[in-house]
Amino acid sequence: MTRAAPQRLDHPDGELRWVKDDRWATVAAPTAKAMLTAYDHLLVIAAHPDDECLGAGAFIADVADLGLEVTVLVLTDGEASHPLSPTVSPDEMARRRRVEADHAAVILAPAARVVHAQLADGGLGERHDPIVASVRELIGPRTLVIAPWVADGHPDHDAAGAGAAAAVAAARADGEGSPGMAHYLVWFWHWSGPDQLPWSDAVVFDATKDGLRRRDLALARHQSQVSPLSPAVGDEALLTEGVLAPSRRGFTTLLLPGHEPFADAAPVSGRDSTFDEMFADGDDPWSSHSWYERRKRALTLAALRRERYGRVLDLGCSTGALTRGLAARADEVVAVDVSRRALEVAQRASDTGITWVHGEAPSVLEEIDGPLDLIVISEVGYFLSPIELWLTMGRLLARLRQGGELLLVDWRHPTKDIPLDGPAVHDQVRAICGAWSVLTHVEEDVLLDGYEVPQ
Repeated sequence: MTRAAPQRLDHPDGELRWVKDDRWATVAAPTAKAMLTAYDHLLVIAAHPDDECLGAGAFIADVADLGLEVTVLVLTDGEASHPLSPTVSPDEMARRRRVEADHAAVILAPAARVVHAQLADGGLGERHDPIVASVRELIGPRTLVIAPWVADGHPDHDAAGAGAAAAVAAARADGEGSPGMAHYLVWFWHWSGPDQLPWSDAVVFDATKDGLRRRDLALARHQSQVSPLSPAVGDEALLTEGVLAPSRRGFTTLLLPGHEPFADAAPVSGRDSTFDEMFADGDDPWSSHSWYERRKRALTLAALRRERYGRVLDLGCSTGALTRGLAARADEVVAVDVSRRALEVAQRASDTGITWVHGEAPSVLEEIDGPLDLIVISEVGYFLSPIELWLTMGRLLARLRQGGELLLVDWRHPTKDIPLDGPAVHDQVRAICGAWSVLTHVEEDVLLDGYEVPQ
Protein backbone atom coordinates (compact mmCIF):
# COMPACT_ATOMS: atom_id res chain seq x y z
CA MET A 1 0.00 0.00 0.00
CA THR A 2 1.42 3.39 -1.01
CA ARG A 3 1.44 5.99 1.73
CA ALA A 4 0.91 9.65 0.90
CA ALA A 5 3.74 12.07 1.60
CA PRO A 6 3.19 14.34 4.60
CA GLN A 7 1.39 17.62 4.02
CA ARG A 8 3.40 20.81 3.67
CA LEU A 9 4.23 22.28 7.09
CA ASP A 10 5.31 25.76 6.03
CA HIS A 11 3.15 28.56 4.64
CA PRO A 12 3.43 28.87 0.83
CA ASP A 13 4.12 32.61 1.09
CA GLY A 14 6.89 31.98 3.59
CA GLU A 15 8.77 34.92 5.06
CA LEU A 16 7.47 37.38 2.48
CA ARG A 17 4.19 37.88 4.34
CA TRP A 18 6.15 38.71 7.50
CA VAL A 19 9.01 40.85 6.26
CA LYS A 20 6.76 43.38 4.52
CA ASP A 21 4.73 44.16 7.67
CA ASP A 22 5.41 47.74 8.80
CA ARG A 23 4.80 46.86 12.45
CA TRP A 24 8.33 45.44 12.79
CA ALA A 25 9.53 49.04 13.01
CA THR A 26 7.61 49.42 16.30
CA VAL A 27 9.28 46.45 18.03
CA ALA A 28 11.93 47.16 20.66
CA ALA A 29 15.39 45.75 19.94
CA PRO A 30 17.42 45.78 23.18
CA THR A 31 20.63 43.88 23.69
CA ALA A 32 20.38 40.51 25.40
CA LYS A 33 22.62 41.88 28.13
CA ALA A 34 20.14 44.66 28.93
CA MET A 35 17.28 42.21 29.27
CA LEU A 36 19.21 39.76 31.41
CA THR A 37 20.51 42.05 34.14
CA ALA A 38 17.99 40.57 36.61
CA TYR A 39 18.88 36.94 35.85
CA ASP A 40 21.73 34.49 36.28
CA HIS A 41 20.02 31.38 34.88
CA LEU A 42 18.24 30.68 31.60
CA LEU A 43 15.75 27.80 31.64
CA VAL A 44 14.70 26.79 28.12
CA ILE A 45 11.54 24.70 27.74
CA ALA A 46 11.16 22.61 24.58
CA ALA A 47 8.09 20.55 23.82
CA HIS A 48 10.19 18.42 21.46
CA PRO A 49 13.89 18.10 20.72
CA ASP A 50 14.81 20.91 18.24
CA ASP A 51 12.16 23.43 19.39
CA GLU A 52 14.79 25.38 21.30
CA CYS A 53 17.03 25.63 18.21
CA LEU A 54 14.15 26.61 15.93
CA GLY A 55 12.71 29.26 18.20
CA ALA A 56 15.66 30.70 20.09
CA GLY A 57 18.91 28.99 19.11
CA ALA A 58 21.07 32.06 18.53
CA PHE A 59 19.64 33.75 21.62
CA ILE A 60 20.58 30.76 23.78
CA ALA A 61 24.11 30.76 22.38
CA ASP A 62 24.60 34.47 23.04
CA VAL A 63 23.12 34.20 26.54
CA ALA A 64 25.56 31.40 27.35
CA ASP A 65 28.43 33.63 26.21
CA LEU A 66 27.23 36.30 28.65
CA GLY A 67 27.94 33.85 31.48
CA LEU A 68 24.45 32.72 32.44
CA GLU A 69 23.86 29.14 33.48
CA VAL A 70 21.72 27.38 30.86
CA THR A 71 19.31 24.50 31.45
CA VAL A 72 17.28 22.90 28.65
CA LEU A 73 14.17 20.96 29.68
CA VAL A 74 12.92 18.75 26.83
CA LEU A 75 9.41 17.62 27.71
CA THR A 76 9.03 14.81 25.14
CA ASP A 77 11.46 12.71 23.16
CA GLY A 78 9.71 13.54 19.89
CA GLU A 79 9.02 9.90 19.16
CA ALA A 80 5.95 10.71 17.02
CA SER A 81 7.76 12.80 14.42
CA HIS A 82 7.58 10.16 11.64
CA PRO A 83 4.45 8.11 12.40
CA LEU A 84 4.48 6.43 8.95
CA SER A 85 8.17 5.55 8.88
CA PRO A 86 8.76 2.01 7.65
CA THR A 87 12.34 2.00 8.93
CA VAL A 88 12.47 3.70 12.33
CA SER A 89 10.31 2.66 15.29
CA PRO A 90 9.01 5.21 17.82
CA ASP A 91 11.41 3.84 20.45
CA GLU A 92 14.39 4.20 18.13
CA MET A 93 13.23 7.69 17.11
CA ALA A 94 13.04 8.69 20.77
CA ARG A 95 16.58 7.44 21.36
CA ARG A 96 17.94 9.29 18.32
CA ARG A 97 16.26 12.53 19.22
CA ARG A 98 17.45 12.49 22.83
CA VAL A 99 21.02 12.17 21.58
CA GLU A 100 20.47 14.91 18.99
CA ALA A 101 19.08 17.26 21.65
CA ASP A 102 22.07 16.63 23.91
CA HIS A 103 24.56 17.31 21.13
CA ALA A 104 22.74 20.44 19.94
CA ALA A 105 22.58 21.88 23.46
CA VAL A 106 26.33 21.51 23.91
CA ILE A 107 26.89 23.48 20.71
CA LEU A 108 24.61 26.30 21.85
CA ALA A 109 25.82 26.36 25.45
CA PRO A 110 28.83 24.11 26.17
CA ALA A 111 28.07 23.88 29.89
CA ALA A 112 24.32 23.42 29.46
CA ARG A 113 22.42 20.92 31.54
CA VAL A 114 19.84 18.96 29.54
CA VAL A 115 16.87 17.37 31.32
CA HIS A 116 14.55 14.93 29.52
CA ALA A 117 11.09 14.70 31.10
CA GLN A 118 10.09 11.93 28.64
CA LEU A 119 6.41 12.82 28.58
CA ALA A 120 4.31 11.45 25.71
CA ASP A 121 4.83 13.15 22.35
CA GLY A 122 1.45 14.47 21.23
CA GLY A 123 0.00 14.20 24.71
CA LEU A 124 1.20 17.33 26.53
CA GLY A 125 -2.26 18.87 26.44
CA GLU A 126 -3.31 16.30 29.04
CA ARG A 127 -0.15 16.61 31.15
CA HIS A 128 -0.42 20.12 32.55
CA ASP A 129 0.44 19.21 36.14
CA PRO A 130 3.54 17.13 35.26
CA ILE A 131 4.75 19.99 33.01
CA VAL A 132 4.31 22.50 35.82
CA ALA A 133 6.11 20.22 38.26
CA SER A 134 9.01 19.60 35.87
CA VAL A 135 9.50 23.31 35.21
CA ARG A 136 8.99 24.37 38.81
CA GLU A 137 11.73 22.01 39.99
CA LEU A 138 14.29 23.82 37.82
CA ILE A 139 13.33 27.43 38.56
CA GLY A 140 15.59 29.49 40.78
CA PRO A 141 15.00 33.00 42.18
CA ARG A 142 16.87 34.63 39.27
CA THR A 143 15.78 32.35 36.44
CA LEU A 144 14.45 33.53 33.12
CA VAL A 145 12.20 30.88 31.60
CA ILE A 146 11.64 30.84 27.85
CA ALA A 147 9.08 28.44 26.40
CA PRO A 148 6.94 28.10 23.28
CA TRP A 149 4.17 30.66 22.90
CA VAL A 150 0.83 29.55 24.34
CA ALA A 151 -0.76 30.12 20.90
CA ASP A 152 2.05 28.68 18.78
CA GLY A 153 -0.44 26.45 16.98
CA HIS A 154 0.87 23.00 17.92
CA PRO A 155 -1.01 21.46 20.89
CA ASP A 156 2.20 20.31 22.55
CA HIS A 157 3.80 23.73 22.15
CA ASP A 158 0.76 25.51 23.49
CA ALA A 159 0.66 23.18 26.50
CA ALA A 160 4.39 23.59 27.14
CA GLY A 161 4.04 27.37 27.12
CA ALA A 162 1.00 27.35 29.40
CA GLY A 163 2.64 24.96 31.84
CA ALA A 164 5.83 26.99 31.97
CA ALA A 165 3.89 30.20 32.61
CA ALA A 166 1.91 28.52 35.38
CA ALA A 167 5.12 27.28 37.01
CA VAL A 168 6.65 30.77 36.95
CA ALA A 169 3.48 32.29 38.39
CA ALA A 170 3.43 29.70 41.18
CA ALA A 171 7.07 30.35 42.04
CA ARG A 172 6.42 34.08 42.28
CA ALA A 173 3.29 33.54 44.38
CA ASP A 174 5.24 31.37 46.80
CA GLY A 175 7.88 34.05 47.23
CA GLU A 176 10.62 32.14 45.42
CA GLY A 177 12.35 35.19 44.02
CA SER A 178 11.43 36.97 40.79
CA PRO A 179 11.75 34.48 37.93
CA GLY A 180 10.95 35.88 34.50
CA MET A 181 8.83 34.46 31.69
CA ALA A 182 9.15 34.92 27.93
CA HIS A 183 7.89 32.98 24.93
CA TYR A 184 9.44 32.09 21.60
CA LEU A 185 7.61 31.12 18.42
CA VAL A 186 8.08 28.18 16.05
CA TRP A 187 4.99 27.07 14.16
CA PHE A 188 3.25 30.40 14.65
CA TRP A 189 5.37 31.86 11.83
CA HIS A 190 3.84 29.31 9.44
CA TRP A 191 0.37 28.65 10.76
CA SER A 192 -0.69 32.13 11.86
CA GLY A 193 -0.29 35.58 10.36
CA PRO A 194 0.91 39.09 11.23
CA ASP A 195 -2.48 40.18 12.55
CA GLN A 196 -2.36 37.39 15.15
CA LEU A 197 1.03 38.43 16.58
CA PRO A 198 0.72 40.50 19.80
CA TRP A 199 3.06 43.20 18.50
CA SER A 200 3.07 45.25 21.72
CA ASP A 201 4.51 42.25 23.59
CA ALA A 202 7.19 41.46 21.02
CA VAL A 203 10.90 42.17 21.54
CA VAL A 204 13.71 41.25 19.13
CA PHE A 205 17.31 40.41 20.00
CA ASP A 206 19.98 40.67 17.35
CA ALA A 207 22.29 37.68 17.26
CA THR A 208 26.05 37.82 17.09
CA LYS A 209 27.84 36.21 14.16
CA ASP A 210 29.01 33.42 16.45
CA GLY A 211 25.49 32.95 17.80
CA LEU A 212 24.20 32.52 14.24
CA ARG A 213 26.98 30.06 13.44
CA ARG A 214 26.27 27.93 16.50
CA ARG A 215 22.53 28.02 15.90
CA ASP A 216 23.03 26.60 12.41
CA LEU A 217 25.44 23.94 13.68
CA ALA A 218 22.97 22.97 16.41
CA LEU A 219 20.09 22.73 13.95
CA ALA A 220 22.20 20.47 11.75
CA ARG A 221 22.65 18.04 14.65
CA HIS A 222 18.93 17.24 14.49
CA GLN A 223 19.60 14.85 11.63
CA SER A 224 16.36 12.94 12.07
CA GLN A 225 14.47 16.13 11.23
CA VAL A 226 16.61 17.96 8.67
CA SER A 227 17.49 14.90 6.54
CA PRO A 228 15.42 11.98 5.25
CA LEU A 229 15.56 8.85 7.37
CA SER A 230 15.68 6.83 4.15
CA PRO A 231 14.41 7.13 0.57
CA ALA A 232 11.15 5.44 1.60
CA VAL A 233 7.80 7.24 1.73
CA GLY A 234 7.18 8.23 5.33
CA ASP A 235 10.86 8.95 5.98
CA GLU A 236 10.95 12.44 4.46
CA ALA A 237 12.84 15.30 6.06
CA LEU A 238 10.41 17.39 8.10
CA LEU A 239 12.51 20.52 8.53
CA THR A 240 12.78 21.63 4.92
CA GLU A 241 14.36 24.97 4.00
CA GLY A 242 10.88 26.48 3.88
CA VAL A 243 10.14 25.30 7.40
CA LEU A 244 13.55 26.49 8.62
CA ALA A 245 13.24 29.96 7.05
CA PRO A 246 12.02 31.82 10.19
CA SER A 247 14.85 30.20 12.12
CA ARG A 248 17.35 31.68 9.66
CA ARG A 249 16.58 35.22 10.74
CA GLY A 250 19.46 37.07 12.32
CA PHE A 251 17.40 37.90 15.39
CA THR A 252 15.19 36.12 17.91
CA THR A 253 11.66 37.31 18.62
CA LEU A 254 10.43 36.83 22.17
CA LEU A 255 7.04 37.72 23.59
CA LEU A 256 7.26 39.52 26.93
CA PRO A 257 3.70 40.45 27.93
CA GLY A 258 3.63 43.83 29.63
CA HIS A 259 7.37 44.44 29.33
CA GLU A 260 8.77 47.79 30.34
CA PRO A 261 10.76 49.90 27.84
CA PHE A 262 14.41 48.97 27.51
CA ALA A 263 16.98 51.69 28.01
CA ASP A 264 19.16 50.58 25.08
CA ALA A 265 16.36 49.79 22.64
CA ALA A 266 16.65 53.08 20.74
CA PRO A 267 18.13 52.93 17.22
CA VAL A 268 21.88 53.47 17.08
CA SER A 269 23.07 56.18 14.69
CA GLY A 270 26.43 57.68 13.86
CA ARG A 271 27.43 55.53 10.89
CA ASP A 272 27.60 58.65 8.72
CA SER A 273 30.48 60.12 10.72
CA THR A 274 32.21 56.71 10.87
CA PHE A 275 32.19 56.37 7.10
CA ASP A 276 33.06 60.05 6.60
CA GLU A 277 36.21 59.53 8.66
CA MET A 278 37.40 56.93 6.18
CA PHE A 279 38.02 59.76 3.69
CA ALA A 280 40.60 61.43 5.92
CA ASP A 281 43.45 59.99 3.83
CA GLY A 282 41.93 60.49 0.39
CA ASP A 283 38.88 60.29 -1.83
CA ASP A 284 39.03 56.56 -2.52
CA PRO A 285 39.09 54.59 0.77
CA TRP A 286 37.61 51.52 -0.92
CA SER A 287 40.39 51.34 -3.57
CA SER A 288 37.82 51.39 -6.37
CA HIS A 289 40.52 50.94 -9.03
CA SER A 290 41.94 47.73 -7.50
CA TRP A 291 41.56 44.51 -9.46
CA TYR A 292 39.12 43.11 -6.88
CA GLU A 293 36.83 46.15 -7.11
CA ARG A 294 36.99 46.38 -10.91
CA ARG A 295 36.31 42.67 -11.31
CA LYS A 296 33.49 42.73 -8.77
CA ARG A 297 31.79 45.58 -10.66
CA ALA A 298 32.18 43.68 -13.92
CA LEU A 299 30.64 40.56 -12.35
CA THR A 300 27.78 42.63 -10.94
CA LEU A 301 26.94 44.24 -14.27
CA ALA A 302 27.31 40.94 -16.12
CA ALA A 303 24.84 39.31 -13.72
CA LEU A 304 22.05 41.71 -14.64
CA ARG A 305 19.48 39.82 -16.68
CA ARG A 306 18.33 42.67 -18.90
CA GLU A 307 20.15 45.00 -21.22
CA ARG A 308 18.25 48.00 -19.92
CA TYR A 309 16.15 48.95 -16.89
CA GLY A 310 13.77 51.72 -16.03
CA ARG A 311 14.26 52.81 -12.43
CA VAL A 312 17.21 51.44 -10.42
CA LEU A 313 18.20 51.77 -6.76
CA ASP A 314 21.88 51.51 -5.81
CA LEU A 315 21.85 51.13 -2.01
CA GLY A 316 25.24 52.00 -0.56
CA CYS A 317 26.64 53.69 -3.65
CA SER A 318 29.79 55.11 -1.98
CA THR A 319 31.73 57.20 -4.53
CA GLY A 320 29.59 56.01 -7.44
CA ALA A 321 31.93 53.68 -9.30
CA LEU A 322 29.24 51.02 -9.71
CA THR A 323 26.46 53.61 -9.93
CA ARG A 324 27.82 54.99 -13.19
CA GLY A 325 27.90 51.50 -14.67
CA LEU A 326 24.26 51.03 -13.69
CA ALA A 327 23.32 54.42 -15.11
CA ALA A 328 24.60 53.37 -18.53
CA ARG A 329 21.89 50.69 -18.57
CA ALA A 330 19.02 52.54 -16.89
CA ASP A 331 16.66 55.44 -17.47
CA GLU A 332 17.07 56.60 -13.86
CA VAL A 333 19.28 55.59 -10.92
CA VAL A 334 18.64 56.55 -7.31
CA ALA A 335 21.98 56.26 -5.49
CA VAL A 336 21.95 56.19 -1.66
CA ASP A 337 24.80 56.36 0.82
CA VAL A 338 25.19 57.08 4.52
CA SER A 339 28.40 59.12 3.98
CA ARG A 340 28.13 62.74 2.88
CA ARG A 341 31.80 62.71 1.95
CA ALA A 342 31.26 59.73 -0.36
CA LEU A 343 28.39 61.53 -2.08
CA GLU A 344 30.46 64.69 -2.46
CA VAL A 345 33.11 62.68 -4.29
CA ALA A 346 30.49 60.85 -6.35
CA GLN A 347 28.82 64.05 -7.55
CA ARG A 348 32.01 65.58 -8.93
CA ALA A 349 31.35 63.79 -12.18
CA SER A 350 28.54 65.44 -14.12
CA ASP A 351 26.36 62.35 -14.51
CA THR A 352 22.85 62.66 -15.85
CA GLY A 353 20.07 60.35 -14.81
CA ILE A 354 21.43 59.85 -11.28
CA THR A 355 19.75 61.18 -8.14
CA TRP A 356 22.10 61.16 -5.15
CA VAL A 357 20.44 60.66 -1.73
CA HIS A 358 22.05 60.90 1.70
CA GLY A 359 20.64 58.60 4.36
CA GLU A 360 20.88 55.37 6.30
CA ALA A 361 18.97 52.17 5.71
CA PRO A 362 16.32 51.31 6.61
CA SER A 363 14.97 54.80 7.44
CA VAL A 364 16.15 56.45 4.20
CA LEU A 365 13.92 54.13 2.20
CA GLU A 366 10.90 56.05 3.42
CA GLU A 367 12.10 58.86 1.11
CA ILE A 368 12.24 56.63 -1.95
CA ASP A 369 9.09 55.76 -3.81
CA GLY A 370 8.46 52.70 -5.91
CA PRO A 371 8.10 50.96 -8.15
CA LEU A 372 11.70 49.94 -8.84
CA ASP A 373 12.86 47.70 -11.66
CA LEU A 374 16.22 46.80 -10.12
CA ILE A 375 17.75 47.02 -6.65
CA VAL A 376 21.49 46.49 -6.20
CA ILE A 377 22.95 46.01 -2.71
CA SER A 378 26.70 45.69 -3.03
CA GLU A 379 28.77 45.17 0.14
CA VAL A 380 26.28 46.99 2.37
CA GLY A 381 24.19 44.38 4.18
CA TYR A 382 26.84 43.35 6.70
CA PHE A 383 27.10 46.88 8.09
CA LEU A 384 23.47 46.58 9.23
CA SER A 385 22.33 44.80 12.35
CA PRO A 386 20.13 41.75 11.67
CA ILE A 387 16.89 43.57 12.49
CA GLU A 388 17.99 46.53 10.34
CA LEU A 389 18.63 44.13 7.46
CA TRP A 390 15.16 42.64 7.97
CA LEU A 391 13.52 46.08 7.99
CA THR A 392 15.54 47.11 4.95
CA MET A 393 14.47 44.02 3.02
CA GLY A 394 10.84 44.60 3.90
CA ARG A 395 10.89 48.15 2.59
CA LEU A 396 12.86 47.25 -0.52
CA LEU A 397 10.63 44.34 -1.50
CA ALA A 398 7.55 46.52 -1.05
CA ARG A 399 8.99 48.86 -3.71
CA LEU A 400 10.12 46.23 -6.24
CA ARG A 401 7.69 45.83 -9.12
CA GLN A 402 6.52 42.52 -10.58
CA GLY A 403 9.34 41.23 -12.75
CA GLY A 404 11.79 43.45 -10.86
CA GLU A 405 15.21 42.18 -9.84
CA LEU A 406 17.25 42.24 -6.65
CA LEU A 407 21.01 41.72 -6.87
CA LEU A 408 23.04 41.10 -3.72
CA VAL A 409 26.85 41.21 -3.84
CA ASP A 410 29.23 40.74 -0.92
CA TRP A 411 32.79 40.01 0.16
CA ARG A 412 32.86 36.37 1.21
CA HIS A 413 35.53 36.43 3.92
CA PRO A 414 35.13 36.97 7.70
CA THR A 415 34.53 40.50 8.93
CA LYS A 416 35.59 42.28 12.12
CA ASP A 417 33.82 44.86 14.27
CA ILE A 418 30.64 44.93 12.17
CA PRO A 419 27.35 43.09 12.83
CA LEU A 420 27.36 40.52 10.01
CA ASP A 421 29.44 38.97 7.25
CA GLY A 422 28.68 38.17 3.61
CA PRO A 423 27.51 34.56 4.09
CA ALA A 424 25.21 35.57 6.97
CA VAL A 425 23.64 38.34 4.89
CA HIS A 426 23.05 36.03 1.93
CA ASP A 427 21.62 33.29 4.14
CA GLN A 428 19.11 35.69 5.66
CA VAL A 429 18.04 37.20 2.34
CA ARG A 430 17.77 33.73 0.76
CA ALA A 431 15.46 32.64 3.59
CA ILE A 432 13.17 35.55 2.72
CA CYS A 433 13.02 35.38 -1.06
CA GLY A 434 14.73 32.14 -2.02
CA ALA A 435 11.70 31.12 -4.09
CA TRP A 436 12.60 33.98 -6.47
CA SER A 437 16.23 32.89 -6.91
CA VAL A 438 17.49 33.12 -10.50
CA LEU A 439 21.24 33.34 -10.01
CA THR A 440 23.89 32.28 -7.50
CA HIS A 441 27.61 32.81 -7.98
CA VAL A 442 30.12 31.73 -5.33
CA GLU A 443 33.88 32.06 -5.51
CA GLU A 444 36.78 32.64 -3.17
CA ASP A 445 36.21 36.36 -2.62
CA VAL A 446 32.69 37.11 -3.84
CA LEU A 447 29.12 36.00 -3.19
CA LEU A 448 26.46 37.07 -5.67
CA ASP A 449 22.74 36.23 -5.54
CA GLY A 450 20.05 37.37 -7.94
CA TYR A 451 16.28 37.30 -7.39
CA GLU A 452 13.37 38.17 -9.65
CA VAL A 453 9.81 38.93 -8.50
CA PRO A 454 7.33 36.67 -10.34
CA GLN A 455 5.17 38.32 -12.96
